[in-house]
Amino acid sequence: MIFKTKNIVSFVVLIISAVSISSCKKDKIEIIPPVVVSDQLSIQVLPFYGSQILYLDSTYLTDEGYEIQFTDLKFFGGNWKNGNDILFESAMFDYRNNGNKFLTVSKKPDLFGSLQGLLGIDSSLNHDDPTAFANENPLNIVNAGDMHWGWNPGYIFIKVEARVDTIQDGIPLFDHYAVFHVGTDNFVQNLDFPDVNWTAIGEKSFQANMKLDMHQFLSNAGQTINVKNEFISHTASGQDVLTLKAIQNFKSALSFIP
Repeated sequence: MIFKTKNIVSFVVLIISAVSISSCKKDKIEIIPPVVVSDQLSIQVLPFYGSQILYLDSTYLTDEGYEIQFTDLKFFGGNWKNGNDILFESAMFDYRNNGNKFLTVSKKPDLFGSLQGLLGIDSSLNHDDPTAFANENPLNIVNAGDMHWGWNPGYIFIKVEARVDTIQDGIPLFDHYAVFHVGTDNFVQNLDFPDVNWTAIGEKSFQANMKLDMHQFLSNAGQTINVKNEFISHTASGQDVLTLKAIQNFKSALSFIP
């Protein structure tokens, strides 16, 4: 009888212990670690024509007196960094489809007070399979679209297209087309921006603005493009002089706004 009583007591103690442990587990407070929000940096590109904001399909006047309407503005930037700190590997500006947006990345602004990089794509990537890049990569063919040549392995670094009225008779007739498609390793340009101003636009969000002056593209000091006579380059053989002038002028037209 005593043996049975001891067994009953032990069983009751086990039940009480189990209930107590279960209760402790239920009462335990789960600590959720705080979410760390990284700094977000964005770059906007603001096209101008001299002092005027440039809008696609709007009319501007060249120094030669021709009326011009820009219909497409695109370019690639590659390997932008400050020293060993990399801002991005590649980014594409597409004014018609994406507006002023160039890129947004999770980086700290104090690391990028100056920037060096390429206008174009580094040769180590320029000839890779455009379908093999990750879906979110600007170099993926879905994102690059017509900024990749199907007939010439590699990317188009700058694309400027425009309609021009070259007859000064007061009758708007934009039947003269200017097309500048510049690419290939020979024409990639080095960029150097010594002063990049990041402005806070929200909590942990910072923005820098670039100016793209298309009047300077046409009328760079000592290197003017007269779109009546110099109006086409697909970076083909025999077009080297105009091709180099176009991408050098485009480079000069890019600057960060203080």
